[in-house]
Amino acid sequence: SAGFFLTVSPESMLTVAKHAAETGKYYMINLAAPFICQFFKDPLMELFPY
Repeated sequence: SAGFFLTVSPESMLTVAKHAAETGKYYMINLAAPFICQFFKDPLMELFPY
């Protein structure tokens, strides 16, 4: 997924990440820009386990 998706729908990214983990697939994100890590750290950290 594009990291920019965290700005509009972090819930969707989490749903897809969980699905990928449950089905043995990889889930990867592109951090796209430094502000993603700066301003969306909490939703980003929720994705890390997946």
